Amino acid sequence: MGYTPSLEEYLSNAWTSSSGPLIMSHASFFVGHMNWEDVADLLERNKDLIYNVSMIIRLCNDLGTSTAERDRGDAPSSVVCYTREANVPEDIARKHIKELINQEWKSINACCFSNAETPFVRTFIDVTANVARVAHMLYQFGDGFGFQDGDIRWQILSSVIHPLALN
Repeated sequence: MGYTPSLEEYLSNAWTSSSGPLIMSHASFFVGHMNWEDVADLLERNKDLIYNVSMIIRLCNDLGTSTAERDRGDAPSSVVCYTREANVPEDIARKHIKELINQEWKSINACCFSNAETPFVRTFIDVTANVARVAHMLYQFGDGFGFQDGDIRWQILSSVIHPLALN
């Protein structure tokens, strides 16, 4: 409808639409034999981590796909929202989004280095941080999720299919 929200308004919704909360909810079932109450407690105690990872997913996705989405006339991304809100060129907006990603990584790293009270929580934190790492890798050279060729294809092949042999 032509409406472009502020970056803050965009991000208040975008983190939930990143699929991060859904991924982490599913991941909680893989960290051990937990009942529903324990899973709910695990998710509640780690809601900041879930938020930070979800923001990484969303912001990295926006950096990798915003140009193509803008050209298609899709809804505005964080890059477009900040460009319009701050009245800055796209390269300045991209730099700002990268700074936001770095801030989220600092929060994730703080959580990763905290003392997890049980092995299940430690495993959940590790799995959750790995989700952010994968998202960052997939979108670092553009839309590595939608177009699996070029650099991202090489990275996946070299790390999963043909890992380097250590001598």
